[in-house]
Amino acid sequence: MIGYRVLPRTRLHVRVRGLPSPHLYKAYASQRSLIQLRLATTQHSPTSSAVSSLEGSRIINGANPIQVNKKELLKSIANPLQTIKEKIKSKAFTYPYNYLNEETESQLDLLENFTSTVSEQVSKCDNFDNGYLTFTEFINPNINLLPVLINSIQDGNYPKEMLEIYNLQDKGALFEHILTHVLYKDYLEYKIQTTPYEKSLIDFSNPAQWFPEARKMKRKIVMHVGPTNSGKTHHSLQKLSTVRTGYYAGPLRLLAREIYERFNDQGIGCNLITGEEVIPSIDEYGRVSGLASGTIEMIPLHKKMDLCVIDEIQMIGDAQRGSVWTNAVLGVLAHEIHLCGEESAVPLIEKLVEITGDELEVKKFDRLGKLTMEKKPTSLKTLKKGDCLVVFSKRKILEYKCRIEQETKLKVGMIYGALPPEIRAQEAARFNNGEYDVLVASDAIGMGLNLKINRIVFSGINKFNGSEVENLTTSQVKQIAGRAGRFSVEHGSREGLVTALQRSSLLYIKECLESPIAELEKACLWPTDLVWKYYMTNYSTTSPLSETLSRFISSTSNFKSDLYFLADLEVKTGILDIISKDKLLKNMTIDDQLTLSETPISIHGPMNRELVIPTVKKFFKTIVERSCKTVFDFGFLDLHLLSAKPMLNKNIKIPLGNVEQLESMHKLILLSLWLSQRFPTLFIDKQSAMELKALVEKRITEELNNVRRMNKMGRR
Repeated sequence: MIGYRVLPRTRLHVRVRGLPSPHLYKAYASQRSLIQLRLATTQHSPTSSAVSSLEGSRIINGANPIQVNKKELLKSIANPLQTIKEKIKSKAFTYPYNYLNEETESQLDLLENFTSTVSEQVSKCDNFDNGYLTFTEFINPNINLLPVLINSIQDGNYPKEMLEIYNLQDKGALFEHILTHVLYKDYLEYKIQTTPYEKSLIDFSNPAQWFPEARKMKRKIVMHVGPTNSGKTHHSLQKLSTVRTGYYAGPLRLLAREIYERFNDQGIGCNLITGEEVIPSIDEYGRVSGLASGTIEMIPLHKKMDLCVIDEIQMIGDAQRGSVWTNAVLGVLAHEIHLCGEESAVPLIEKLVEITGDELEVKKFDRLGKLTMEKKPTSLKTLKKGDCLVVFSKRKILEYKCRIEQETKLKVGMIYGALPPEIRAQEAARFNNGEYDVLVASDAIGMGLNLKINRIVFSGINKFNGSEVENLTTSQVKQIAGRAGRFSVEHGSREGLVTALQRSSLLYIKECLESPIAELEKACLWPTDLVWKYYMTNYSTTSPLSETLSRFISSTSNFKSDLYFLADLEVKTGILDIISKDKLLKNMTIDDQLTLSETPISIHGPMNRELVIPTVKKFFKTIVERSCKTVFDFGFLDLHLLSAKPMLNKNIKIPLGNVEQLESMHKLILLSLWLSQRFPTLFIDKQSAMELKALVEKRITEELNNVRRMNKMGRR
């Protein structure tokens, strides 16, 4: 039998204040020498923990091979190849290889050429040493390594857990699995090279047809709509808790985690699925729960389920992220879909349902508690306990916090988008339990946080939208104002108050609150990765995705539709420009470029130019080079700042600058976790990354507390 053993390496000691555990020391030492896991000949089976740690590590056999019978090797794969041939004829392939069921004659020709190539590779191979094989090659094999992989499997030198993971009976089935995987990659390359150019390959006139499996189903869609604080999502979650398989799709990972924790606290098994982490809920019998809570981007559109709850459905009209909601509504394979959000989305969903042929039911909810507009504006000096001052720029949020703490005796909490979600939740909890008197927040309070706000105070009515300053929309005003007077089970309905710092703002807010809801006219649209791959078959395999995207934008500049508008691609093009303008990165595969075009990080701003963009390039180069690295290997961590003790200083800009730098580090740690979910054999040691994330959050809290102490000293 084959087992795994860890070869010990020298530990490099680093003293960093507040490090949570030795995992960080080990990971830091890995900058000099990565821990290698090697395949050794033993008398026991490999443990699951050892196998799961094989990411990117070397696998070698116990003894060098003396001689290989190539005829026997070819004979060992004859039956698996014949099985593949029969599957092509009977169109028996399942996801993700179901496209091999198309064009049977072409597939048989492709298989014949593939078989000849494999035979030729085995015949030419003169080195069958598997000492350089990694676990990655077994999971994602390529044609050049097939001779070595075939010989290794034939000799029994392969991770036995692969049989369980892929539900395979024996090594013959493993041969079939690996050969099918390589054949499928060959097929994709063949399609890219041979598919003729079609001027309008992506049909935007009816994106519902991008999801043929969903069109085969008769789905029931239930809309739960109402204003903020109406309890609309609560009813959907109750229904979700009763089904066997289902998914809660929220706009924020913080919200996804809240539902995940709520269900598990109630004894309802629920998995967590976000871009940065996946936490399965496993029962005493080893079964993974059929329920999951996650971000909207992570909905498995290929998987059938009983119920899917899609929250904040009005986001379907958002120019940056709305396409994810559109694709979810059109494509999720759920027998019942609950859409929760504002009533403004109802007419648009009604039009979409006419196209998809699904059943629609609309349930409307009223606000739980009265919302009252105050007649007079207020000022900073007359703010009182339970107030939330809403501000629309980070710089002004910090300014208002300092002014309030210096000019009054009120303790002030802060919530804004750049703060790590965990810190936002912490600040919210301190406000709710009375530790903070007032809150200064961006419009981030409008989504994903339960706050006990008595009164919403608007600092103004203007917001920078990325290109210009504009007035808040009616929908935005209603969403923010509705956060006042939150309903709770303990206290029931509470009246919410709304005011502003200026009379002109007060009049505008009053007008918005009295206005009818503006209906969403169109849904944001962007193709799925699968549709994009078909579009890419029109172009050279060496063309960077940024060029194809530019051509696509030009070709769709006159796109007009009564139901859809194309997504804002500024973030995508920014990421793809980083790739296309770098000599090494421009060699990245199209698949990897497609994955990275969804990178959840902003690349604008001075701190981003100095720290974020150079680090993002290092992350991307790791993917091109297929090297194996930990979070410590990229040089963006300021260990001095992480280990520093907050010091009182006359210049308040110092702790505020530290907060900004820590926020950038936090963004990059989250990005490394996001990449580790998509490239798990390249971005390793997630444990250290998670602990570093917690440490950065701890340091941000310390610096914010330091700002509070300095403001208190300034008041004296």
